[in-house]
Amino acid sequence: MDRLGFIDFNTRLSPENSGKADSYARAIKILDEVLPYQDEIDLQGQSLYALHDVAVLEAILLFVNNEVRKMKNNEPNIFDYGKPNQRSYPLKSFCSAALKSLMKYAQFELEVKEADKIVAQETNPRTISTKLIAHFDLTKEGEDIESERKRRKGQEYFRRMILANYGGRCALTGIDIPQLLLASHIIPWSDKSHKRERLNPCNGICLSALYDKAFDKGLITFSPDDLSVQLSSVLRENESKEYFDRHFGCINGKKITLPTEYQPNLDFLAYHRDKVFVGF
Repeated sequence: MDRLGFIDFNTRLSPENSGKADSYARAIKILDEVLPYQDEIDLQGQSLYALHDVAVLEAILLFVNNEVRKMKNNEPNIFDYGKPNQRSYPLKSFCSAALKSLMKYAQFELEVKEADKIVAQETNPRTISTKLIAHFDLTKEGEDIESERKRRKGQEYFRRMILANYGGRCALTGIDIPQLLLASHIIPWSDKSHKRERLNPCNGICLSALYDKAFDKGLITFSPDDLSVQLSSVLRENESKEYFDRHFGCINGKKITLPTEYQPNLDFLAYHRDKVFVGF
């Protein structure tokens, strides 16, 4: 575990626009600064991010909650060693919430390792998808919090898998900034008639944000014949506008850079062209 991974975890796997990510990372930083002054739990000089044992993190959570109680009672506590402006974080329960989130992050990292083993052991993309769906328990549809949490985990792992498959680069532009890259589903996740393909590595293409959105909305597609970009009539109606050539005219007819392992399934591309693409 690390700070950037923790921020990314909370950004992607928490409800949208929750604003938790940076606040939780700040709370962990505060705890890293004050916990060396206690001797109840031996951290061996490590940051909380270096701890992978959920039981140890639970013990730290109990300890921190007790120290917060002392603070509220104006008793000596571990946060006396911190900076004065840090006291608001434990008092507002950010430190406790951040620790709970760190435990979830640790558990997710364990799930990712097990998922990596599935991918490494299987060669059939459809079998990989079937086993990953079972691993992340995505067999049931639902709009409740637990179903949403499982769905986000599955989607985040799919993103990791697709970015790795494409060498961390957009298949159209070569952009290699992770924050700008997405795993674009060829057959959309929302298509319930193809649920078994949701985590199929051949059902994803690594694209930067603009082209991911255009692909998702059917404004562009990739020909199953030669993997070249085709622009929709909706986009071509904007040919006279200044941005068109810079962002869309330049990719018209361009072939995507293929990954070395799981190449886009041609039947899936034909489905996208016929069912998602908004026309020539």
